[in-house]
Amino acid sequence: MSLKARLKKQQGLRRAVKRAKVYKEYFADATFMSRHLLDGGPDPEHEQYRIMILSHSLEKGLSYRNARVFGRTKAEDLMARLEKSSDTTRRSSAFSIGFEVLRSWTDFIKSREVEDVQAAAIRGRLDALSEDSSPVGVGFRAGVASAAHLDATSWGGLPFEEFVRGRHSTRRFADSPVSDDDLQLCIELAMRSPSACNRQMVGLRVFDDPKSKELLYKTLHGTGGVDFDTCRLAVVTFDARSLDFYGERNQGYLNAGLFAMTLVYSLQWKGIGSCLLQFGNTFAEERTLAQGLSLQPGERIAVGIAFGVPEPDGVVPASIRRDVSEVFSVR
Repeated sequence: MSLKARLKKQQGLRRAVKRAKVYKEYFADATFMSRHLLDGGPDPEHEQYRIMILSHSLEKGLSYRNARVFGRTKAEDLMARLEKSSDTTRRSSAFSIGFEVLRSWTDFIKSREVEDVQAAAIRGRLDALSEDSSPVGVGFRAGVASAAHLDATSWGGLPFEEFVRGRHSTRRFADSPVSDDDLQLCIELAMRSPSACNRQMVGLRVFDDPKSKELLYKTLHGTGGVDFDTCRLAVVTFDARSLDFYGERNQGYLNAGLFAMTLVYSLQWKGIGSCLLQFGNTFAEERTLAQGLSLQPGERIAVGIAFGVPEPDGVVPASIRRDVSEVFSVR
């Protein structure tokens, strides 16, 4: 027996090595996250996420029951950020959202106060800003919206239980293309997933070119049995530049998970099979992959996904779930 084989049999040594690797990986994570947090520097992405956070805070206040006059400091901060924003930010959705939220906020203040000097001044600055830089995506109205569509009776006829029970991971795909229109719609629906302060920091990166696809296929875990030639491969990422403080260190993974599950259900709804592929790689492997796939500097990979038109009459693992009593408790 070789020395390496004998060392592998030493359980105490194996645990010590595993523990050292855990510390190494978490230290690399901490270094990366610290470098790319929202207060990391004058990055256009930082600028946009800060606008999103302030916008969400004002929107949330507008939706309160019996809302009182509020948000003067945040409104002023948001207005100043819009005025100082870079050309890149002025072409972004974040800019438009901030602009429209402030417009709703000034309308709200006007409805509560006979005359408010600060709100009137901000409205004037908005008008001037609109003339100087027309916000993209104008046509929606941020602020508050009717919740009438949330009436439970309108959802009662949907066979949601059957839909959820019918979902399974698909690894065998037919040689048929996925419609770009269907994929765009599924992504749009996945974007309805909750995200921290509506920052929408999650992205879907699809790789169809053979070199990138092969790199991803060989790096991700769980690709065994996945039809490489007929599937499309992608990664769900989150932008670490959207995170604000140490308490949000895992927020990106949570948001990416919410997005990924909504995406999987949306794909199923359109008859597209999918399989989430675990990203359990080292930090160094992730950075190599990020470079090879030309990801943004602050992007982190949360999970991979293979998708395509399911093979007719294919088989899948039964994957029986645990009993509800084993995962549910009331205390």
